[in-house]
Amino acid sequence: MNNTTIAVNECSFRNMMRKSIPRDDYGTHAIHSYTAKLIPHIARHYIGLYTKKGELVLDPFVGSGTTLLEANLLGRNAIGIDINPLASLISEVKTTPVDVTTLEVAVRHVVDTITRTAQGDNVDFPNIDYWFSEKAQKDLARIRSAIETVRKDLEPSIYRFLLVCFSSIIRRSSYADPRIAKTYRSRRMVKKIQESWEPNPIELFKNTLDRNCSRMKGFCEMINGTHNYSKVIQGNAGEVSLLMQREGIARADFIITSPPYVNAQDYFRSYKLELFWLGLATPEQVRLLKQQSIGTESLQGFQRDFALEDHIKLLRTTCQEISRVDPAKCVVVCKYFSNMRMIIDEFDKTLRKNGHLCIVTGNNNICGVPVQTYEMLIHMAEARGFVLVELARDKIMNRRLSPERNHQAGVIQEEWIAVLQKVTS
Repeated sequence: MNNTTIAVNECSFRNMMRKSIPRDDYGTHAIHSYTAKLIPHIARHYIGLYTKKGELVLDPFVGSGTTLLEANLLGRNAIGIDINPLASLISEVKTTPVDVTTLEVAVRHVVDTITRTAQGDNVDFPNIDYWFSEKAQKDLARIRSAIETVRKDLEPSIYRFLLVCFSSIIRRSSYADPRIAKTYRSRRMVKKIQESWEPNPIELFKNTLDRNCSRMKGFCEMINGTHNYSKVIQGNAGEVSLLMQREGIARADFIITSPPYVNAQDYFRSYKLELFWLGLATPEQVRLLKQQSIGTESLQGFQRDFALEDHIKLLRTTCQEISRVDPAKCVVVCKYFSNMRMIIDEFDKTLRKNGHLCIVTGNNNICGVPVQTYEMLIHMAEARGFVLVELARDKIMNRRLSPERNHQAGVIQEEWIAVLQKVTS
């Protein structure tokens, strides 16, 4: 980091923002669960602090859309990018107001259609019988077919709303433990299966429709009278400037994002069942998307950048320590920071002069070696001409991070929030 000393703000954003955000699930925030998502308190605080109404907020790792929703509720425009098609769908639904009366009619229509649908279209993908009982497969197929049957009568935004509701019950209709981020049959679930436990997808779907309709109604009431927009793009964060140009947008006023942690969470493994049931990706497409994702163990085509390690002493010493334990893990870490350097270059191209970049990230342990992610990302941003203006730390309070994670990645217990200003053109 530069020679300017920045005091670390020890924060509890949940406590600090309690008056404006008394509950995490207000609006459409809880319309679909999502692993390790940014809490709305952090997004609201920094968007409110560093932007004005009508300005454009960009989140290049948008996940399930927390940043976009908070930006819109504060009267800002927002663009979100994510490589995961499920994340893009959730973000779009979460931030798209609909006519509530039309939505209620559509919900009754799809529920009636499910009742009249004796058998749905066959859905098949690898190991489907391992993850779902025969009854669950039949019920989920009935729901999916009913949604497709009524699609011709629906506005696109309402059709997507129904898909998100359907997606949100898939894990709970399976043998995968819903308490664990990754798709995993835990001992608890095996015991339930042995005791003849059977999910009821149709009842789950009806209950989810009721809850999510109420959430959407609340969101529409909050957003009523505003004229801000959200745009969600499925794409790679390494192509932010190109994706923005295609939308006809030259610069963002503020970038806030929580990039994937190095070697900590495989989002495609976590949501493969949802992707398959919704037809958003085939197994081969999931494999290819995973290769392009940041933070995963895929090393195909990667050439180690020793110049980057020489430039950042902390990265060099970290990689050396990890390499002594596991050389392959060392290369995973090197790839992560190499990719993040390219992405920070994209942030520089995309952010207007004097705009701010807010990076929310966590440090973790790889092979028992501490990886000081926030420090190395700050180094990279400063090398591009950004100036660090604020640094905060917040304890993580169970943001749907798996209790049975890869021991080599460790449990991430706190998040660091670094705010940097772009002072060059």
